[in-house]
Amino acid sequence: MFSSIGRSARAIVGACAIMLSGSALAAGGPDVTVFGLIDTKNHGATNGIRGYSIGTTSCNVGTAPLAWCDNPGGCSNGTVNLTRAQHPVIAQNLYRLKDGRFEQIGASWLKHGFVSLNQSSPGCGSGTCQQPPLGGDQLGVGCTDPYNAGLNGDWPLGRRSEVNGTTGVFPHPIGGGGATSAVWNQRVAVAESDLAAATNPGARYFAEGHYIAGDDGVAGNGLNNASYREVSVNAAFNLIFAGSTVRERAAINVWPTLDPSVQLINVDVPGSSPLERFHLARKVTQVTPGLWRYEFAIHNMNSDRSADRFTVDFGQPTTFTGIGFKDVNAHSNEPYDTTDWSSSTSATAIQWEAAAFTPAQDANALRWGTMYNFWFEATSPPLATTGVLRLFKPGSPTEVTIALPAETMFSNGFE
Repeated sequence: MFSSIGRSARAIVGACAIMLSGSALAAGGPDVTVFGLIDTKNHGATNGIRGYSIGTTSCNVGTAPLAWCDNPGGCSNGTVNLTRAQHPVIAQNLYRLKDGRFEQIGASWLKHGFVSLNQSSPGCGSGTCQQPPLGGDQLGVGCTDPYNAGLNGDWPLGRRSEVNGTTGVFPHPIGGGGATSAVWNQRVAVAESDLAAATNPGARYFAEGHYIAGDDGVAGNGLNNASYREVSVNAAFNLIFAGSTVRERAAINVWPTLDPSVQLINVDVPGSSPLERFHLARKVTQVTPGLWRYEFAIHNMNSDRSADRFTVDFGQPTTFTGIGFKDVNAHSNEPYDTTDWSSSTSATAIQWEAAAFTPAQDANALRWGTMYNFWFEATSPPLATTGVLRLFKPGSPTEVTIALPAETMFSNGFE
């Protein structure tokens, strides 16, 4: 059991069914985006887990060069000086849409960028690359830089746990130490059972590339750094691209695109600077008269503070059944716990939570670049309800309250 939810001392986040472009929020300065997902590599399988990597091409759509320095002592030409290693890190993820549920089924460690090629590509800015002062130690305005799947999957990769997803800050030298005993270690690790055609009829899959860069984040341009592209899975478990890259949109955006009954909401941490954002998606299906199935997916775009508790309060007596949770596990010797969030109910609300930051700093919080799923059946219809997301790391506010609007486009699952 848990306490009821009061609004007076909490920040309220409104619902927005149409996502704003991250670039529309750009504040000038460096702005790296994923211009294209260009290839995939199947590294093989060990004990039913298959390893993948995804090639990415970046584009600087901003107004200033982006740091791409991999020298721990910094990079300089005598006039322009970078005092430490500053470069993007590249996360790769895989998602599945199956039976009305959109879930993350794989996540990689991070490729640390080195030596920008500064190429001109039609569609990146004006199409003409403005060569930067530091050459390959920066990505110029309107310039692109490709990292193929082989490069993005080369060992050693870097731990996500070392990188602040909001500011892009990470230590140097990076820690390393990841396991390489299996072909999927550090790469996008996916259970073959989540991919096999026989056990996943009708499923659709989506690859995602996500860049985090320090000067991009500090400039307030960290909300457009992920792009996705649909893939199919063949008999050899290779990922085959279908369609083109959807730029500057995290993969969760595809769910309402394919299913108009899904609501998608920006959940921003009030007062955060740079702005920290989560995405919340909700799908409602009427199972029988008087019973509704709720599917929630929450994606942490760039919040270093992360989240460790999610609550939905209907504000009226409600019976909850069929409760479930799914995450994507850290792997390859990342320090994070992989224990599933526990659930509990009260007379009006349902809640999931992980261990709190104190004393469990490596608890299974919802950290940047990952998405968790929550589902249940309830006797309350999708009227206006309240959600609460508790933030994991200390700070103010301690939680964000989300106004979940009434849903009128829910699916009817019993006719």
